[in-house]
Amino acid sequence: MPFFYSRMAIYALMAVLTVVVLTGHHTVPPMDRDESRFAQASRQMQQSGDYITVRFQDDLRAKKPAGIYWLQSAFASMLGEAAISSYRFVNVLALLAAVFMLYHIGLQLYEPRTALAAATLFGTGFLVLGEAHLAKTDTVLMALILAQQWALFRLYIQWQTNGKAPANNWLWFWLAMAFGIMIKGPVAVVIAVLTIASLALWHRQIRWLTALNIWYGLLVVAVVCLPWAVMVSLSTDGAFLATAIKADLLAKVHSGQESHGALPGSYVLALGFLIWPATPLLIGFFGQIRGFLTRPETRFLLAWLVPFWIMMELIPTKLPHYLLPVLPALALLLAAGVPVLTSRENFTRRWQYFLIIGLRYLALGLGLGLGIVALWAALNFGGATSRRAVLFAFLGLLAIAAALYFGHLWIRQALWVPFFAMLGAGLVFHLILFSALVPALSRIHVSSAIASTIANLPARPTAVAASGYHEPSLVFLLGQNLLLLTAKESALFLEEAPGGMAIIEQRQNPAFLTVAAQLGLRVQPPIQLSGFNISKGQDVQILLYRTAVFDANASKE
Repeated sequence: MPFFYSRMAIYALMAVLTVVVLTGHHTVPPMDRDESRFAQASRQMQQSGDYITVRFQDDLRAKKPAGIYWLQSAFASMLGEAAISSYRFVNVLALLAAVFMLYHIGLQLYEPRTALAAATLFGTGFLVLGEAHLAKTDTVLMALILAQQWALFRLYIQWQTNGKAPANNWLWFWLAMAFGIMIKGPVAVVIAVLTIASLALWHRQIRWLTALNIWYGLLVVAVVCLPWAVMVSLSTDGAFLATAIKADLLAKVHSGQESHGALPGSYVLALGFLIWPATPLLIGFFGQIRGFLTRPETRFLLAWLVPFWIMMELIPTKLPHYLLPVLPALALLLAAGVPVLTSRENFTRRWQYFLIIGLRYLALGLGLGLGIVALWAALNFGGATSRRAVLFAFLGLLAIAAALYFGHLWIRQALWVPFFAMLGAGLVFHLILFSALVPALSRIHVSSAIASTIANLPARPTAVAASGYHEPSLVFLLGQNLLLLTAKESALFLEEAPGGMAIIEQRQNPAFLTVAAQLGLRVQPPIQLSGFNISKGQDVQILLYRTAVFDANASKE
């Protein structure tokens, strides 16, 4: 049996993805801001033993339900709470589960080779791999929504083919939804409702929904979600859920939250980069929609993909990872176009043929854009490790060149070997980008530089305060007891804690020195660090101050 048809192929893909993602987990420093907030809150949960209320330092972190913090703290307790990789590990399992499920859904639509192509183009995509490297909710949520939609898919197909639905399929649907709610609130519910509503409108009936056992399903959701919701409401006097709904969910719907607003259509424009190197498959996608609507399997995928996508385009707040829950559906639809050969005989006019071919090459060439951005980042943010960063950027460009070559062969021949080779070369680029280049951009890892400098001091400070630079990654690296203060408060802190250290951002330095002079505080010449704060998009200069040690002998002289 050819390798691409064998079941060993999917396991080989999963093994390769495991190595790629785990490598990045151990090399990429903690990133700002969401990842470090999640990881620090999970560490505090594990340290305090309070698995109900989520906190970042002493502040209530009412952004997401407790599910992701439970998972991250569980792995941190086994793998070590100090390493950021411990909090990322759950994403490896979620990615592997998603690839495995998507492959098996693909087997219900296509022959094994096309199902493998769907799993591969999904698992090697830029956005999917990038999110799998970060200790956040989105990869886990994606896997749970995929499980939910797989169960719903089976129920729908059984109804369409007059078959009998699997006995426990409805239970898997509701369990996946309930766990999805515990990870990221209502996203799983929204996707299920939009999918069901779209199919109900298409068929103008809802009889098939009786197989969902809705009342029992709602009971399952209540059993999973209500205990924590009640306990967190009691422990915070209702503040947690109120803040989560008003300050997080509704704020994203009403306006672009935290400067992440964008116009409708932004996701369509960005999609080519987000799924590269599978981008050329988008060119034939729209021409196949009519055929997709004739089959119940692909009709379900469109009902999963299109309504949620439209909703995301209309909501003001836009972040790339918001698309993750529907990328499996898109991957399954795109895989149908892999063996399709574009030839002149299929077009009545020659210009149509050349237009399609040209667009495919243009879509494939978007990888060069990623490579140029990588090289620009290496030149601008490499800092002390700029040589290494530039080397990795050039290696990434070589991988992109290989992807372009194999993509050219696939576009001309529509053969499977160059297609999988194109995806493999793209995967090598992503490995270099996430696991080697990003760690080598030393100027953006300001918190890591501060923590490393402090760790290498002959005498470690007894306490640390920061002014002007309050990034969550610094809290994760230096610990919960890091004080986030104003410039005036930092000077007062040094007066009260002679063995302490004040981390002062340059913009706060004049105010700090003024108050220190008023207090008669003698400080040592500061240790200076510089870098680029990616959260604020600005250069920063960091000054590490300690009080001067009083020398009695020097005073006698």
